[in-house]
Amino acid sequence: MLDSYYPGLKDIPTEQFVAKMPMMSSVVNEMVFMQCETEDDAAQAAAILQDRINVQAGGGAWYPESMEAWSRGIVIQQGTYVCMVASAEHQDEISGGFNQKFL
Repeated sequence: MLDSYYPGLKDIPTEQFVAKMPMMSSVVNEMVFMQCETEDDAAQAAAILQDRINVQAGGGAWYPESMEAWSRGIVIQQGTYVCMVASAEHQDEISGGFNQKFL
């Protein structure tokens, strides 16, 4: 499933990796958190994760409400750390919490 959602992501060396998504839900709630070995790897991962957001927001999520939620999705890179958050209900809370770790 990871390969179909994030093509190429498995080829990036990581120190830590967590991906969470419901198997089936009408509410967008998909997150990826990873620590890559290098900042270049993190940038590559960020591009792959942004592609996921773009595809889903551009029609892959099918329903207008889901596409709108995906369009508010965000990819954040802080050095070798990267996260992707697409959450209809907790977008700001989760992405803000990630950024707080780096202040």
